[in-house]
Amino acid sequence: MQYTLPLKQKQIEQSKLEAAARKEATLQNADAAAQAKVIDSKAELERQKNLSDAEANRIRVTAAADSERLRLEAAVLKQNPMLIQKIIAERLSDKLQIMMVPIDGKNFFASDVMRSAFSGTTTSNNGWSDDGSEEANPVPAATAAAQRKPRRRP
Repeated sequence: MQYTLPLKQKQIEQSKLEAAARKEATLQNADAAAQAKVIDSKAELERQKNLSDAEANRIRVTAAADSERLRLEAAVLKQNPMLIQKIIAERLSDKLQIMMVPIDGKNFFASDVMRSAFSGTTTSNNGWSDDGSEEANPVPAATAAAQRKPRRRP
């Protein structure tokens, strides 16, 4: 027994030292993990700052480009106000068929045709004049063509 008692005491001291070593290792591991988290947090903060700076720069560049484009469009529209109607016509549906006519009707070849078509003048002799030539009256021909329906094949 005289040998077991000192051996047991040595084992107890050894287990205390091992526990202290484990405790110290655990503290060092926790400290290292905390430092790693701090470093990761700083890196994430820096990444988010860089991303926000890049986004702000992109917005600034886009806004400057849009401002320049609008300024140039305003200058062009100020010189050519009829472009507004052209832009509206371009933005209409592709399924609509439109004909753009200047508001004043000057320099437009169909303005005389439109005036004569809607003035209510009718021709006698079924559209033929006294000299044998056909008079310019597109309304009856257009009306007759619009009234005809295409035949359906069985």
